[in-house]
Amino acid sequence: MSNIGKVEITPIIDEMKRSYLDYAMSVIVSRALPDVRDGLKPVHRRIVYAMHQQGIHHTSRYQKSAAVVGEVLKNYHPHGDIPVYDAMVRMAQNFSMRYMLVDGQGNFGSVDGDSPAAMRYCVTGDTLVITENGLLPIEEIANQEDIDIQILSKDKMVNRASKWFDSGSHPTLHVTTYKGYEVQGSYNHPLLTLTQDISGKPKFSWKLLEQIEKGDVLVLDRSTESLWPQKPHNLENYYPKPRTGRTRVATLPSTLTEDLAFILGALLSEGSISRDKIEFCNIDEEFVEKFENCWKKTFPDSTLHRFKKTPSSYGKKTYFRLECHFRFTVDFLINLGLAPVRSRSKDIPSTIFRSPKNVVTAFLKAYFEGDGSISSSLKMVELSCCSTSEELLRKMQILLLRFGIDTFRRFDSYRDIWKIYLRGKRNILKFYRQIGFSCQRKNDKLELIILNYKKDNSLFDFIPFISDYVRQQVGHSEFIVKHNFDRYGSLEQNGNQVSAIYLQKTGEDIQPLFEYFLKNDYLFDKVISVDKGEVCPVYSIKVESDCHSFIANGFINHNTEARLSAIADELLRDIHKDTVDFIDNYSGTTQEPVVLPSVIPNLLLNGASGIAVGMATQIPPHNLREVIDALIYTIEHPSKLANSLPTTADSKAVSSKQLADSKFESDATVEDLMQFVKGPDFPTGGSIYDSTEILNAYATGKGRIVMRAKAEIEETKGGRFDIIITELPYQVNKANLVMRIADLHKEKKLDGIADLRDESDRRGMRVVIELKRDAKPQSVLNNLFKHTAMQSVFNVNTVALVDGVPHLLPLKHILEEFITHRQVVVRRRSEFELSEARAREHVLEGLKIAVDNIDAVIETIKKSKDADEAKTNLMAKFKLSEIQSQAILDMQLRRLAALERQKIEDELKMVRELIAYLEDLLAHPEKILKVIKDELLKIKEKYGDERKTRVYKQKVGEFSEEDLIADEATIVTITENGYIKRQQPGTFRMQNRGGKGVSGITTKEEDAVAHIFYTKTLDNILFFTDKGRVFQLKVWEIPEASRIAKGQAIVNLINTEQGEKITAILTIRKKDPAKYLFMCTWQGNIKKTLIEEYASIRKNGLISIKLDSGDTLGWVMPTSGEDDLIIVSQGGQSIRFAEKDVRPTHRDTSGVRGIKLGKGDSVVSLNKITDPKTDQLLVVMANGLGKKTLVSGWSKQGRGGMGVKAAQVTPKTGPIVTAKLASKESNTLVMTSNKGQLIKLDLKDVPTLQRQTQGVILMRMREGENVVAATLVASKDKEP
Repeated sequence: MSNIGKVEITPIIDEMKRSYLDYAMSVIVSRALPDVRDGLKPVHRRIVYAMHQQGIHHTSRYQKSAAVVGEVLKNYHPHGDIPVYDAMVRMAQNFSMRYMLVDGQGNFGSVDGDSPAAMRYCVTGDTLVITENGLLPIEEIANQEDIDIQILSKDKMVNRASKWFDSGSHPTLHVTTYKGYEVQGSYNHPLLTLTQDISGKPKFSWKLLEQIEKGDVLVLDRSTESLWPQKPHNLENYYPKPRTGRTRVATLPSTLTEDLAFILGALLSEGSISRDKIEFCNIDEEFVEKFENCWKKTFPDSTLHRFKKTPSSYGKKTYFRLECHFRFTVDFLINLGLAPVRSRSKDIPSTIFRSPKNVVTAFLKAYFEGDGSISSSLKMVELSCCSTSEELLRKMQILLLRFGIDTFRRFDSYRDIWKIYLRGKRNILKFYRQIGFSCQRKNDKLELIILNYKKDNSLFDFIPFISDYVRQQVGHSEFIVKHNFDRYGSLEQNGNQVSAIYLQKTGEDIQPLFEYFLKNDYLFDKVISVDKGEVCPVYSIKVESDCHSFIANGFINHNTEARLSAIADELLRDIHKDTVDFIDNYSGTTQEPVVLPSVIPNLLLNGASGIAVGMATQIPPHNLREVIDALIYTIEHPSKLANSLPTTADSKAVSSKQLADSKFESDATVEDLMQFVKGPDFPTGGSIYDSTEILNAYATGKGRIVMRAKAEIEETKGGRFDIIITELPYQVNKANLVMRIADLHKEKKLDGIADLRDESDRRGMRVVIELKRDAKPQSVLNNLFKHTAMQSVFNVNTVALVDGVPHLLPLKHILEEFITHRQVVVRRRSEFELSEARAREHVLEGLKIAVDNIDAVIETIKKSKDADEAKTNLMAKFKLSEIQSQAILDMQLRRLAALERQKIEDELKMVRELIAYLEDLLAHPEKILKVIKDELLKIKEKYGDERKTRVYKQKVGEFSEEDLIADEATIVTITENGYIKRQQPGTFRMQNRGGKGVSGITTKEEDAVAHIFYTKTLDNILFFTDKGRVFQLKVWEIPEASRIAKGQAIVNLINTEQGEKITAILTIRKKDPAKYLFMCTWQGNIKKTLIEEYASIRKNGLISIKLDSGDTLGWVMPTSGEDDLIIVSQGGQSIRFAEKDVRPTHRDTSGVRGIKLGKGDSVVSLNKITDPKTDQLLVVMANGLGKKTLVSGWSKQGRGGMGVKAAQVTPKTGPIVTAKLASKESNTLVMTSNKGQLIKLDLKDVPTLQRQTQGVILMRMREGENVVAATLVASKDKEP
């Protein structure tokens, strides 16, 4: 019995539970969660499939985004257009998708959070678009969709428009600027505006009409030469038909000439027209005569009558009136656009807008001669024209923009008339040079005014924001404060000097920005009103360019287009081969795929995010090469092959047991897979940390991954440091980050920042944080990581649908599910191809029978009454099927040729081989896996790329230097006043002995270099002070600087006390075999201590030696306990002794005497001998002299003696500055002077001499200059 109409009582709690559960599952399955097989949520799958159905593949032309969205809404996704468009936009964003599925053209948003352009842009039909055929109303560009016309785009670029769209009727908004320019379009129509970035720098951005507000600055094009029509406009279509059979036909021009344009301009300003005559009146006889001359040349047989008229009232002047009553000519002028209407309805003839520049010039010359006027005063000059027709002057404004002339349009309520005004010398001069007046009287007056017009700046024609930004960045500069540079004229005049000052003050070159503004000469005009318009027809065009913009009513307009990317086609591969199931769409009118075949593991490649009811998903993107390598490893290590993959017949209704049996399983562990998948690979780059947490995320499906921006510390020319951000954590909004840094600085929560700039452009991201001179760069950077999104967390929650049910998926499970999916797809594809091959085999077998029995077949067909009987007879006689006999009947006669017969046999053989291959493939699941593997390898080769995100094993703050720093040679310099820096050895070129050197450091007058030495970036560096304390740093922690920079104050790196100086420096590598640290003081005392006592040096340092009063620790070096050492004094004394003569003591001891010094003498060096036979001692003296001497020239003595001479010290040589041991690996000498000069010499150029000699000139000294330090570099450290 039917229950229709029966009311059943149901507990409301049960109904609410059931309804809520139904809703929750609908959201989970149909909206929020991706499918593990193709990695897509339903809306994304429908977009991709809709574009496939429309044929918008990566090899096709771009199609309008609105067309794609419309197709998705119409057939697959009955929701709002904005969510669908937003989903498509995300698939086209290179900062959202690791591998974009949509190839977008136009503005698809930015990492700053800028909105994408509208998917369709529409303006009203009367909007004038600049085309190769002139200024055309957009509604008249075409009457069909396909067009091929050139249009003008942003930055004076000429592009091609290929489509014209009548978008129907829509609500509109009407925007008006301060100068009177207007545009009307749909709410989502985008216009180019000029705004400011976070630092105040001018930047262009697109805004929809519904987003535009009063005060926004719109950008208008006023380029003068681009895209004018090249040929005169043809007028044959404007020829009138005779009114009656008796109407006399006159001679008419075939094209719109300058003479005819002059006539039109004169009549529009000073004439009138009716059905029967035209009239022209003016008091200037010169103007009248020019009109007559043009008329005679244009209408030679149309009589023009001239009358001289007396004044009709007091104050009037005698005037001339010209009349023509030739009706054929009058009708022609009416057809051209001189309508017989009242003054308020007058309009510029459309033919003028379609004419070359010279013709338009003639029209304007005549119009301004009639209705134009010049007025001047001490403060202002203006040229104006008037009309009672608002529409006429609205179009006149747009027309004048094509000459680079901007105007004001205003209503004069006192005279009840509209006027446009040309103001500013630039505009007046452009008018004079390009247009001018028709008669001498007005031109003379214009010339005189221009000659006496000194002021070159318009109050309202300037580049907004530029001067405020420059002055804010530069600070005090007398020239910049006193001189304007935001007007185009003043920017041309002062721009070079302003940019030079800006470069000097900030280190940034602003000249390209100045040149961009000067080159494009944009007009910037503020919005004064945004009003609701009527619902009316709107139109758009498709522009074939990356910028996708066009000029209309002077404004710059924009939209987006899209097509599938190349890799998206891999999602759809073989979809036509019954590889996946299809279901009815929401309306039952068509079908859509349940899942895509997807050759690529898209869920891992692009990740996913979504919030459902009671659950959410957050899956990071990965690198294609890594994921495919992991897939191949998984395939190669199966633990269970599928017992029975679903076939075409049973895949739509499989039991849970069949489903379980069809699953691929692997014995790969997550540790195995992480050999290949190092971690997420985000499209924005950056760095991720903590391999343990990454492992946990892959093992469980949930985890917390720390991301950091890529930020580097760079030194500027002025000696300051900048932090340069070039990559951001995934999903971090750059504009918000910059704003957050600025806010922290204003709130005094972030110290050390002097300036903040966003220098990002189309070449890449670059945010510059300029630091104060006393700032500690690493400290500022650490604070940025702590307090801003430069360090963020990606919370992994790998939830996806498996067989329609949400699951939390480990990495291995995702890979197994994808392989299972590919097994099903390959099997179904193979079954489809097998079915097709068998059908083709069947047909070919019939054709072979026919060609083998051709005569009998032909005879049978000839004897048959019709095709049906022939088919029946063939089936009966040759035992053919209906399909085979039909194929024989359809066969062309040329197939009977011998060569064609062979082709049939060859094709039959090939098809049978294919059938055998496919049957074998379907019988062996392991071979299907090999096909999957081979296809993945091809995908890897085609689309694979390098990883963008760096992966560090340690947690944040637990790095080893090996993870971060390259181990390379570097040179460290320390000055007397405690400034330290490191730099690449390659920054100094090799010079000959006796050179002056190059500037090696910028020091203050009272400062000089104290230490200079070579080391490696991963070495530990120990700093010993004059108070006997020792501190430790990593060499890479010393900021790298330029050759001439003075470096950073060492007190910013180690905690020395006020007045405490670094006197000795030692670098130690991790695997250094040294057993002791051997020390020597300036007064010649020595000691050695086990190196283990310095293994853990606190931040505040350790006591390294007890010093006698007035003594200072000068040298420290690692020793083995069996070495020989040489001490050299500045007076030339030296001693060689055995290390074993000195017993080891603890850190806080004072040591014993090493050398007995003369009065006023002090030690300058301590050296360790490595090879007694080949080692040489290099001695460098204050006046630039030096030499080498074999250490074999020193006899070994007991410690504490006076020793022997190391060099002959004289006033010519000056005292010994240093002595360095040169081993056979040493090849380069670096010396530096108290003036900051530095020289780099080949050591072989330094001669080997006896101990008692004074040496040769190594570096020439200027007056007051002397050598202060020198060091040697060994060949293993030499820069390539």
